[in-house]
Amino acid sequence: MRIATKHLTGRRTITATLIAGAGILSTLSGLSLANVNVSNSGWAWGNPTPQGRTLRAIAFSGGVGYAVGYGGTALATTNAGQTWSGLTTGTAVNLEQVQALSATTVVVGGGEGCDTRISEDGGQLFRRIFNVAESGCGEPVAAFSFLSPKAGFLLLKNGSIELTSDGGETFSRRTGVPGTAASSGGGAMVGTDLHFFNASTGVAFVSSPTTGASMAYRTPDGGVSWTALTLPAGARVTSVHFVDESNAYAIGPETLLRTSDGGEKWVAEPIAAGKSFNSIDCSTATTCLLTVTAGNQLVETTDGGATDTTKTASSSLLYGAAYAGPTQIVAVGESGATVLSADAGATFTPASADIGGEYSKLRSGPEGLLLAPGSNGDMAISINGGQSWHVIATATSKELLDVAFGSATLGYALDVTGGLQRTTNGGASWQTLNPGTTRPARAVVALGSNVVLLLGPLGINRALGGGPFTPEGGAISKAHLSDYDIAGSVVFAFGQGTHTLLRSTDEGAKWKALTMPLAHSAGRHVKASAGVEIRSVAFSSAQSGILLDTTGRLFSTRNGGRSWSELRGAGTSGGVQLAFTSPADGFMSTSGHLDGDDTYVLRTTNGGATWHPQEISVGSIPYDGLLASSALDAAAILDGASATGEALNRAFFSTSTGGDVSGASGALALSTSRKTFTTRRLKAARYSVRINGTLAGAIGGERIVVSRRALTGGSWQHQVVVAGANGGSFATTWHVTASSVFVAQWAGDSGRPGQGSKVLTVTVD
Repeated sequence: MRIATKHLTGRRTITATLIAGAGILSTLSGLSLANVNVSNSGWAWGNPTPQGRTLRAIAFSGGVGYAVGYGGTALATTNAGQTWSGLTTGTAVNLEQVQALSATTVVVGGGEGCDTRISEDGGQLFRRIFNVAESGCGEPVAAFSFLSPKAGFLLLKNGSIELTSDGGETFSRRTGVPGTAASSGGGAMVGTDLHFFNASTGVAFVSSPTTGASMAYRTPDGGVSWTALTLPAGARVTSVHFVDESNAYAIGPETLLRTSDGGEKWVAEPIAAGKSFNSIDCSTATTCLLTVTAGNQLVETTDGGATDTTKTASSSLLYGAAYAGPTQIVAVGESGATVLSADAGATFTPASADIGGEYSKLRSGPEGLLLAPGSNGDMAISINGGQSWHVIATATSKELLDVAFGSATLGYALDVTGGLQRTTNGGASWQTLNPGTTRPARAVVALGSNVVLLLGPLGINRALGGGPFTPEGGAISKAHLSDYDIAGSVVFAFGQGTHTLLRSTDEGAKWKALTMPLAHSAGRHVKASAGVEIRSVAFSSAQSGILLDTTGRLFSTRNGGRSWSELRGAGTSGGVQLAFTSPADGFMSTSGHLDGDDTYVLRTTNGGATWHPQEISVGSIPYDGLLASSALDAAAILDGASATGEALNRAFFSTSTGGDVSGASGALALSTSRKTFTTRRLKAARYSVRINGTLAGAIGGERIVVSRRALTGGSWQHQVVVAGANGGSFATTWHVTASSVFVAQWAGDSGRPGQGSKVLTVTVD
């Protein structure tokens, strides 16, 4: 779908009209909920705000705070959590650790210890350190303690201590912590947490992987030697927090230990009974705020753990809390929930918002208006390209199937039973209309203020100037239709799962059927398959369009459908929907394209010759859940679930960067030693073909998806490989029996947008 857009002045006109006509849009008072980027692309959250991924940890330094969580999420705030900016970490693993060394230097970690990253510019760019592979790494990191942007220590789960003095470029191994596999005596204990006061003195905790029972050791010489410390009986430490060089706390299941001598002696405090602590932060040596593993309580102590006060500060679970100042507290948790306190925890206010409800698709309106039909007769509206959303109610409680606005005040709402409503005052009131058909229509189209169309399930009903709906006659009355696309003044109507594609250049007065690459008459350029149907259609003009069929194949036309040519560079059979704004620029939503739970869209800037993936968030984009208004501006809605399993079909996203992060990355290319095989030579090679590739400028560890499909069609096969540090090279081996096409795709990294290779064809004669 293409959105018609105008300058901001037009959007202000819509805003003023809607507010004056109905009072349905209002700005959020108090807090400013800025858009937050996702972790690995140029897409940003529109709802929930500031974002919807679960946050696990938060830390402050010099008034600047950093929060991290699932899906590689990292956020920064400079005003105690009132507003946030999203940081492009370049990873999608779950982040659970964060250390804020200063306002500009932050270290994050997660991915079950396989991903540790550091930023020295306030999170604008993150560098991966130590482990190359983001999953299944051989030496997972349990904890880190940095003294400066260059000097820091890692504690590995196997008990090894790693020292860096160059910001993670290189590491030197120190003596393993006693009782662990890395120590000279061996052992089953695993690394838990550590803290270094300076380059020499530090404390490390290790625990039993079965019972959780913990031991602690102190080093006076930077990890060369270790001396055992005495812990209270039953201590099970998962995390340690130093308030200063003397005062610290160690927490875990039914564990709160306190030291006032730099860790030489630890004492158990009574408030740990019956509680399992997840995090701790302190404003003084004795005043601390703790979260619990279950996330349902905040626990405050003002006397070092002798007594406590528990409170519930949110209807959502909270997993991390930190002091932004002596009396300012920020707590974060489930599905992005954020609460603030300005009075040292006496009261809390929410700093996150959610419009609620469930929404099924996105539609474009005049001058940048975006619409989303929803449940219970609700409609979500955005006047700024999807950056923020508000909800209006129609006159029905039934689920809305489709919505359309022809002007700022004139709009239509179609429900799932076929009921049709009209508003002439921007949604302040609604009038029930007679749709002129006994079969529930599948889509409603508003063409300016004069023409409205109802499409499907059979035929088209058209109304002029507010008059009655009349059916289009002839062959159009038997056409199976369900959706539409608009390119300028041209309307395309089609049936998803059918062979029907119609075009009108006169607001629906006349329609012409277009020839498609699905039928046997498609022409000599395309070998059609019987029974293949339309999945999605996107036209950028009366002549230029892209068609996605139900096998996942893509075809383009530059002459209004008189002929079509196949595009083989997408690398997936799971395309869901197309959104193009010019013959060159477009997006495609996908289903199950890459590994993991997150949703990807593919973007092309060369008419579909190459495509590169962009990661958005967990969930899936429904059909009609993707819109584009220009080469750089697009919006999407994701279906998903909250951390507790509740349906969350209201995750809205937008981009003004074409979905890419800022920066540059080298070209991704494929090659092979032989591109043409005879049947005899291929048999002699045991039907094995090696495909090589390079990602120019790779640092090593980049996950690249290489895909193969038969030249004549069929499903794509995929292999995930890791680029080497030796020029970004990689290789895959394939079992090939017929002519095949290959593409490689990379989703990008912090400061490096994703890339897609040109198609490599291997021919078998």
